[in-house]
Amino acid sequence: EDLRQQRFHVRKRRVYAVVILIIGFIVVTVIFRIYYFITGGMTGRIIVDGSMKQNSLAKKESFGLFDDIPNSRWKEKKAASKKAVKVQNKMITKTSNMLSESGADIDESKWWEQNWLPNFSCDNKLFIGGKWICEPSRIIDLADDYKTVVGRKKERQRGRKECLIYISGGNDVEFGQQFSSFVEARMAKLHKDEAVVDVSLCEIHIFNHFIDPTLLANMLQQVNGIHIHPFGFRPENKESMGVAGDGSVSAFKTFKETVTELGHSGKSLSMLAIDCEGCEWDIYKEVLSSDLTVQQILFQMHGTPFTANQFFSEMHNAGYAIFQREKVGASVYDYSFLKLKPSYFGSTKPRLRESPNAAEG
Repeated sequence: EDLRQQRFHVRKRRVYAVVILIIGFIVVTVIFRIYYFITGGMTGRIIVDGSMKQNSLAKKESFGLFDDIPNSRWKEKKAASKKAVKVQNKMITKTSNMLSESGADIDESKWWEQNWLPNFSCDNKLFIGGKWICEPSRIIDLADDYKTVVGRKKERQRGRKECLIYISGGNDVEFGQQFSSFVEARMAKLHKDEAVVDVSLCEIHIFNHFIDPTLLANMLQQVNGIHIHPFGFRPENKESMGVAGDGSVSAFKTFKETVTELGHSGKSLSMLAIDCEGCEWDIYKEVLSSDLTVQQILFQMHGTPFTANQFFSEMHNAGYAIFQREKVGASVYDYSFLKLKPSYFGSTKPRLRESPNAAEG
């Protein structure tokens, strides 16, 4: 009988061991499935739709403009951009003596050839109305999403963007008209199954102090989403700009005055395009210090004042990368800048050479 009890206890222990093994297997399986759902399953969805964590870095550092660039590709772009800045730092040392007012051998054309080349690659840029724009379709898409969210009266806008554009100088009217046409075409494609499409999605403001009042009235009636203002921009430090000998004042306002008068303080500009025949070397400071965030800045640069390196350095330090430049005349270049978060360039910054005049003092 003792032998039977011993055998019974042995079988009992074996049953317990098997039960424990089964329970352990079930627990491990459940834990694994939970882990897979959180990591493996999520990764599967990332690869399928290409719009989650795999592309999150580009979306974060571009303020939402890029949503389809894989993190690996974005890191390659960052490395290339940082390398371009380091190369530029060497050129500042070598070529600063070529700038106007430097007290040395001035060579504008050679300076432009070697300095401030593009340091960011925009894969989807488009030439519209004489200007290069990065991801113009994406600008419209974001604005369309923003309008949809606001239209449904949802309180949270989840970082979506308005489409607000300022254009002043150069071929401003043509640029405004062509971009307005681009908006219409894009909206028609996005809402091809809808009977009525809001083609005035983007609010385009043109500032032109030369425009004929009659032409102004006709354009306001014919073009969707365009607002034309009969004045141009002037830098804050050029109060005499536009003042005639008899004391009469032409229509010029500062950038900050304009933003305030139009009620755009605290908003975001999708684009700012300025061609003011030299005032860009001064007016940029006002743009950077305003409470209006500008995603893309399109400047036409004229000549090479000694402050040229300072201009590009301050644009860089404010988060603006150069994605396009094009020569349009003797020492005249069109530049296109894109705002990125500080983490894109990190600690890589331009190093300016001290002004000879400052060194003497």
